[in-house]
Amino acid sequence: MKNMIPIKVKQRTLIKASNPPSSPPQATVSNLDLIFGHFQISLISIYPLPLLHLKPSSPPSKPTFLPSSITSILSAAESDQTRIDFGDVDRSLHQIQIPFGLDLPLSLQLVQFACGGFSVSWSTSHLLLDGHGLITLPTAWSDFLWTGAFLESPSHERSIFVPRSPPQYKPSLKQEFTLYKPDALINVLGGASLLRKIYRVEAADVDRIRVRASGHVRATRLEAMSAYLWKLLATATGELDMTCRLAWLVDGRTRLGSKYNDAMRGYLGNVISYTWREERVDEIKKQSLAYGARLTKEAIEDVACEERFEQLVDWMEEHKAAGKWTETVGVGLGAPTIVISSMISFRVELDFGFGAPVMTLPWLRPSRLGSCSFTIVRNPKKDGSLFVSARLWPRLAEVIEQDAERVFRPVTAESLGFVPAPVSRL
Repeated sequence: MKNMIPIKVKQRTLIKASNPPSSPPQATVSNLDLIFGHFQISLISIYPLPLLHLKPSSPPSKPTFLPSSITSILSAAESDQTRIDFGDVDRSLHQIQIPFGLDLPLSLQLVQFACGGFSVSWSTSHLLLDGHGLITLPTAWSDFLWTGAFLESPSHERSIFVPRSPPQYKPSLKQEFTLYKPDALINVLGGASLLRKIYRVEAADVDRIRVRASGHVRATRLEAMSAYLWKLLATATGELDMTCRLAWLVDGRTRLGSKYNDAMRGYLGNVISYTWREERVDEIKKQSLAYGARLTKEAIEDVACEERFEQLVDWMEEHKAAGKWTETVGVGLGAPTIVISSMISFRVELDFGFGAPVMTLPWLRPSRLGSCSFTIVRNPKKDGSLFVSARLWPRLAEVIEQDAERVFRPVTAESLGFVPAPVSRL
């Protein structure tokens, strides 16, 4: 069992809707929202200063970022823990989350640490926001605090993704999704056996890997990190299997056609597609990083088009009545797989008057999916480094942490600037 961090809830404040409807409100969702479905997600930021040193400014007026009919909750808590193991998600981010009702669309949580600093969590449902929306939400509030206006007006208009009549999609889409039900998933102990770690990749290592992963065109940070992770996965797989896979969640906002340009400005809902590639283990080991980067680029470009997203809308229209679906590649059957979600390109501004956080990462509760998952986010300090939240098998964690190049380094309290609180002696 993991050591528990004692959390004492000091205050809960229900922030009522400023313009409540006459009947209970219901959120309108699109078929793209239903691909992920309803489960709670959070964006957690860690700040190094004790709360008693904070003198944040107040917004000049109360803006309406979410619809005015929404009710949210603000929770304040504290922990007596003198040291937090930030490298282990189960000993840090997982335990500083304060449960909230599934019917609440927004929960803002603040937890003060005895070792100095505090966390701020913006929590909601994946049915309402994807990763881009999750980061846009607090970033927009930070913008408002400093400028008195939103740099980009938020949009909740789901009618932009309307199924075609008749629906049009490739029959192969059926194989891309699996019903999220017990008999199609690994058992709960299998899911619990995966570790959850937080790593940091220094800016110098990012640049070095990009150089090695580049061909005639410079590899992106996502392409370079994917190529490197593919080699680590191949090493961990060894002779246990002949192939291994990488999968990617692809944000469609900048990849849709011109008819969606205006609608995508400030859009908070889900605009995500999946793609993956399966390759021979010996080939990944033998080839250069540029080879893996090229495969990554090709895989993403295959689904980075308007037609792909319109097919997803159409497919879900005909299958949503069956229940909740999940991507087949993430279930954990077949070749060993890492599913990569990149938030590197998203703008992160989370200074609310007391400086930028030292770390920001999305968080969600463990699921019964058996593939590894890696989420990559830029450092909010803007120093070029990356944070990586990983859910992975112990064998892969061992390979990563014994890698001679030490590209993925476990995060520690000290590396985030925290000093252990002094122990009182009688």
